[in-house]
Order: sequence, then structure tokens, then C-alpha cells
Amino acid sequence: MKTVSLAAVALSGALALSACGNPTAPSSSTSTTSTSSAAGAALKPGDTVDGAALAMRMTAAMVKAGSGSITMDLAAIGKVSGSFVISSGSMQQQMAMTIQGQAMQIVSTGGLIYMKGLPGSAKPWVKIDPKAKDAVSKMFAGLTGNMGDPRQLAKVLQGTKAKVVSTSATATQYDVTIDPSKLAGTTGQSAAPSVGLVKARYTLDAQDRPTEMDVVAGGQDVKVTFGGWGTPVTIQTPPADQVGSFQVPAG
Repeated sequence: MKTVSLAAVALSGALALSACGNPTAPSSSTSTTSTSSAAGAALKPGDTVDGAALAMRMTAAMVKAGSGSITMDLAAIGKVSGSFVISSGSMQQQMAMTIQGQAMQIVSTGGLIYMKGLPGSAKPWVKIDPKAKDAVSKMFAGLTGNMGDPRQLAKVLQGTKAKVVSTSATATQYDVTIDPSKLAGTTGQSAAPSVGLVKARYTLDAQDRPTEMDVVAGGQDVKVTFGGWGTPVTIQTPPADQVGSFQVPAG
């Protein structure tokens, strides 16, 4: 089952981009909080702000930028680097990584996920459709949530509070707590096995774009760095003749 393990770890790492995309319209109470916070209403360490409003502001800033780059340090598990583009409220991404010593690539576009480097694959790339009804697709839908749905983070943080850690003229840090079961639940599919609550620290620049994210989940410390905002990015779907279907290896 090493192949399944590698795929699960790789796709779970890609969740760092779940905040990207086109935010939904906030409720009246959320909108008020967002407006006052975005105006920099004398925030100081120890203050709290509405979690969903914070996610909306961050998402809107990323949508405005349109594209960017990301790197992830998964500690002993591996490293990830990639880029993404946000267009018409939808996110597309491409990522390269080394997971447990195995080099892999992920392309997410058009609602489909393509993975390269899975041991035992008949073709270089395998295609996963999170909306398909087969057992494999349902499993990955539970692991990833909907990677193309940019509204996930705001939904997950609805009703929560984000704590201000530090503030300056150029950056503000916030601590939030994410429930992964709510993230997976946005697909309507069965959730992945719970890893418990996820502690995350976001550092936002003066334009509310994330520059760093530190996450502690399941005993693992993950550091994410964002950059390259607005730099042109092209996401390419793998050639059709190099793409096959994912199959769980026997045994």
C-alpha cells in the first residue's frame, strides 16, 4: 500500500492552496468584521477577529493577484514546490515534490487531478476525478476536499476566531484552528480519517496576501511559503497518451 500512502501524503500537502480563488459573498455580520479588519482598525497582539472574515480577505487578495508560487517543507516527509493561477473563480496548480524519497508531480486543472511518479503506474501520469463514484476516487475526494473550490477555508473557519499574534506596517500574524473533517465534508463525500484539529499560523502582508503559513497537524510541522504574486503562470495538462487510471495495487 506504499503507492496509496504516497498519493495520500502528496495530495494532502496540496491542501495549502485551498484558500485560493473566488470568495462567496459574506453575511452582513461577517462583512462588517472584514471591513473593519481590512482597514487596520488598530489591531494588536491578543485581539481576535472573525475567522471566516479573515479567510475572505485573504482569498480576495489572492484572487486579485491572480497567480503565485508556493513552497512547502514537510519536515521528514519531503518538500514541495509549485505555482498556481486563479481564473474565473477557479484554481489550477502544478506542483513538484519529493515524498518519502519518491519524486512526484501533481497537476490540478479542470476539476481533475493528475499525478506522476506513483510506483507501479502503467503510464507516467494517472488521472483522478474526485467527483467519480468508484472507490478510489471517493477515497481521494475525502482526502483532498475539493481542491478547485476556493471557498473551503472560509466555510471551515465559519464561527471561529483568529487570534492576532503580531502586527507591523508590513505584516500581521494570525493563529487559527482548522477542523479537517469540515474541509473534507465540503465535497459531500466521506471524510478522510481524522488527524485532529490543525493549528495554523498565517502571516499576511499589507495587502492581505499570505507570505507564510506554519501548520501543525498529526504531530507534523509544515512550513509553507508563498510568493511571486502576479507572476504569469501557465498550467499544462499532461499529454493524453501519457495518462492512465489510478489503481490500488494488490496486496
